Amino acid sequence: MSWDQIVQEAKNEREVTFLGFYGENFFKEAAARFKDKYGIDVRVVIGDQAANNDKVLAEKDRTIGTIDTLMVGGIQVKTTIDADVWYGPIFQKLPAFNQLDQQLGSYQEGVETKGYLVPLWRNQTMFLYDPERVANPPQTWDEFTAWVNANPKGFAYSDPNKGGTGSAFVQTVISNLTGGIDKYKGDTEVDPAKVANWTLAWDWLRANNPKMNVTLSNSESTDLLNQGAASLVVAWEDEAIAALSTGTLFKRAKSYIPSMGLPGGGDTAGVLKNAPHKAAALLFLDFLTTAEIQELMNQILGATPARTDITNYSTLVPEDQRQKNATTWLPAAYKADYAKGYTQHVLLQ
Repeated sequence: MSWDQIVQEAKNEREVTFLGFYGENFFKEAAARFKDKYGIDVRVVIGDQAANNDKVLAEKDRTIGTIDTLMVGGIQVKTTIDADVWYGPIFQKLPAFNQLDQQLGSYQEGVETKGYLVPLWRNQTMFLYDPERVANPPQTWDEFTAWVNANPKGFAYSDPNKGGTGSAFVQTVISNLTGGIDKYKGDTEVDPAKVANWTLAWDWLRANNPKMNVTLSNSESTDLLNQGAASLVVAWEDEAIAALSTGTLFKRAKSYIPSMGLPGGGDTAGVLKNAPHKAAALLFLDFLTTAEIQELMNQILGATPARTDITNYSTLVPEDQRQKNATTWLPAAYKADYAKGYTQHVLLQ
């Protein structure tokens, strides 16, 4: 079909069901605007990501399922790609294809997505700090380790099994102590030879955890900063923007991606192979990637647009710093492995 034909078929289908795990206020507002424009009802269901994934897998052998489009991130990217649940490829078909982040449209969580998933937004982990207590925030790995030693309990990160910021920090420890992350790209399974020297990371974490705060969630780390119990923490950019806008984080807080690197990526969505309303699903994904709705997403959620041609949005991390210092996530198999390794070799020792 031509794109005009897809639009007409979507109007004929008259409805679409979207499953997500974050951003309910944004998606419901986007759904209302979509209906105003096209007359198509959008059923937005926001729930636990693992539960959403389980529902999709339970229905994957049905000729016609109950879900049209699904938002994915984290380990669910590999799970759904491996399970062959997606319709497409669709990414190159969208009118905004050339304006969307090409890296996120090609690889997510270290997995080659082959055009089946469409970038919704980018996200980034970063250091968030109190400038009244941190005069010279650390940039390099050596500067960071020196800062931790000089400021006991000044730094906070979450358990990687409890929050993505903790996963980001543990990956950064691994990257800086074991030779970077380029060697893992594209791997779908853990290569034992590539993780043999992760003992260096576990040794460092065991030795230094007593000098740091290990929290149970991303928000708990930011709360410690806000309470003055920590002065430097790992945080999500969008969550920090939201906290600043609502006044739950003090206004003087500053942030940056250190030169030693912190990972970022984003979330995507795709159309399911057995979706009952494929054209409407494609049109809704197209609508979510328009400049107007991408800017709305930033206003409501604080997330960085997936479109790279937009400049009118709120950000805590300058684009040049993002391009220079941000790293990608390790493939899902390695993320699961270092979360398990952290528990086994750090927490339980």
